[in-house]
Amino acid sequence: MYRQNGGVLRDTCHLTGPRHVHLHVVTGIGYEHGIDEMSAYLIAEWDYPEIGVVLGVTESAGHDTVMLDYSACGPDGEPAVSHVDEDRVPRRIADSFDEFLRGLGPCPDDDE
Repeated sequence: MYRQNGGVLRDTCHLTGPRHVHLHVVTGIGYEHGIDEMSAYLIAEWDYPEIGVVLGVTESAGHDTVMLDYSACGPDGEPAVSHVDEDRVPRRIADSFDEFLRGLGPCPDDDE
């Protein structure tokens, strides 16, 4: 977030075993439609678990999401990154935001 405050990702897929999570946009911080304002709305609107902060927009546009997961570390710790699918069960896909970013790559189904 220090280098770029949100935006569209170049590499949008995080491989999670045989599947991948496709994250299009990471929401920025500190503005009207930023991560703090939008996360609370999205948790309520889509019934996501209250484990942390909604990170951005996936290709399903609401049926699933990627969240910074503070459930194990508390509000002052380093959050993991979890994928929340239609069943609303958080599944850890990275132990930190940095690990999540390093795990991003092109999607297998991209035409490029």
